Amino acid sequence: MPVRLVLAVQEELYIEPFMQYVHSSEFDRRIIITGFSRQDAFELYMKDSGEMVDIVLAEPTFLEAWQGAKPGRLIVVSLCERGEAASGLSLDKYQPLHPLLFSLLNMVRGDKGKQAAKEAGTVVIGLHSMVGGLGKSTVSWNIAKQLASEGAKVFYLSLETVNNRLIFEGQLVHEGQRGGLARLLYDLKSAEEGQQELKFPISAYACRHPLLQGDLFAPLDNLDEMLELQHKETMDLIEFIAASGLYDAMVIDTDTYPNERAEAVLERADKLVWLVTDDDNVMRKTSLWFDHLERSRPDVHGHILSKSLFAFNQYTGEEVTSLPGSNIVFAAMLSYIPAWKNGIRQFAAMHSPLYQRDVQQLCCKLYGNAEVLRGGNIQR
Repeated sequence: MPVRLVLAVQEELYIEPFMQYVHSSEFDRRIIITGFSRQDAFELYMKDSGEMVDIVLAEPTFLEAWQGAKPGRLIVVSLCERGEAASGLSLDKYQPLHPLLFSLLNMVRGDKGKQAAKEAGTVVIGLHSMVGGLGKSTVSWNIAKQLASEGAKVFYLSLETVNNRLIFEGQLVHEGQRGGLARLLYDLKSAEEGQQELKFPISAYACRHPLLQGDLFAPLDNLDEMLELQHKETMDLIEFIAASGLYDAMVIDTDTYPNERAEAVLERADKLVWLVTDDDNVMRKTSLWFDHLERSRPDVHGHILSKSLFAFNQYTGEEVTSLPGSNIVFAAMLSYIPAWKNGIRQFAAMHSPLYQRDVQQLCCKLYGNAEVLRGGNIQR
């Protein structure tokens, strides 16, 4: 359920951008906000609708004059300027809005909210292939964009050693960003060593991409930082994003399997998409790996297959046979787009109705051929 927030501030120029920020961010479905700049309107609303409010964020002057009855469960927070004293809960008025809103959610939900977010969960979708150059970045990006276009809150996580710079062009940096993925990895490690919780939310590190309409990390400039990301650090990173409760889906693009980052995604993902193309070498390597896994680790093989979907990328319309020596069949065909010859694959695919149709069908297969979204929530 969304948190019902009442904001009471004398300056209308503070209220309007505050509300616009909520509606354009990942907090949109998590906070219902009502704003007041007049004391009388604020008091009348609280008198009539106070039982429906979860939290009041107001300047001290509003709270001092407020004579209405305060329901026992209602949380009241003073919105103070720096150095201004206040009794009870208070927040800095001019801090970046992402950490401010995150703090408000934590005040309302507390430990129960964290547990509810954990139980609801973020659906983690991993993209894999046994051979490079099959279009994992294109497919993962378009899955994320498709889910976002249907109303999901999406995080796109690239764990490739060398990111595709094209998909990061035009990104917007969140207000209050502390330094992106490199800083987050450092803060996660420091918090673990100090046996403390991380003080900052995921929104303090992530960027919002206007084309994706979802969040991501800016690409790392130092490749060593990605190369040093081992299994445990990758798991911690995925769990931190998922546990934020801000996203319905996380789509993860990795290097060609195997490495420790890819291993972590295989283990943690709720859904896996394996890509192949019409190439004998691709088919053979994919089939051999699954056959080897079945012989050597049958329990792991069964677990991976149970959450895997095989997609044939760059499909030209010709009949495709199953993987050699395997019972695996393809659940999705992603059409070849001639404009890819120009080398701008992600953007050509985004504007291709044919490819978007195929991606939409793939998303439906990922969610059991049901509506991917219903009422703003992914059906799991």
